[in-house]
Amino acid sequence: MKNCIPLRIAATLLMLYTLMSTSIVHASASAAEENSSVNSDIPVVHTVLFWFKSETTAETVANITNIASSYGSLPMVRAVYVGDSLPSEREVVDDSFGIAITLLFDSEKDLQAYNADPEHARKSKQILPYVTRGVIYDFYNRAQTHK
Repeated sequence: MKNCIPLRIAATLLMLYTLMSTSIVHASASAAEENSSVNSDIPVVHTVLFWFKSETTAETVANITNIASSYGSLPMVRAVYVGDSLPSEREVVDDSFGIAITLLFDSEKDLQAYNADPEHARKSKQILPYVTRGVIYDFYNRAQTHK
């Protein structure tokens, strides 16, 4: 009888583990489905930071600024912000990039349409030869505040 107790404990633990892992998988799948449908109408912010090659001239950077500003003519883009870094003495501020581009979209669907747009691809090809590094941040705009 003493030998049966460890087996019963092991069987019970195995059963609990199976039940818990099944519940977690179903909960995760439900949460993912819920998030994808909930986020479909939340505005999206797309920010790109570029670092330029050392030989990139000020004239080229001005041209790149104009190209990036023209993304606003694409139908899925709600707003465009383009500018160079603001120098800062604060250690937490990364002001090492050459240019920042921020685009606002009404939804994630619009961001996806922008990423697939041939005009976006054409303009990006004009910018990328001058870039040594690029970082992109996409996030949902949950604040919804404008003054």
